[in-house]
Amino acid sequence: MVKLKVVVDRTLCEGIGVCVPEAPKYLILDKRHKAVILEPGKDKEKLFQEVAEKKRQEVVLELSDDESEDMFRAAEACPVKAIFIYDPDTGEQLYP
Repeated sequence: MVKLKVVVDRTLCEGIGVCVPEAPKYLILDKRHKAVILEPGKDKEKLFQEVAEKKRQEVVLELSDDESEDMFRAAEACPVKAIFIYDPDTGEQLYP
């Protein structure tokens, strides 16, 4: 398992949605067409309410190797580079 801190900058996100098919287990567009990181165990509608007024959503996820690769592909697919990935232990920015 790999721990990654995933950040969506909701001010940069334009809701194009090309990230979602790359990591559908962890990314979805909300009603405003902004990317939202799905947090395991959280109700989707409550999560939408929580992040609605936030400029950034930050979540530490524990991912399998395949899921980690999916998340990096999702970040790479974003044409406005609104998805950032960090090592949660060191704070090192891994993408972009």
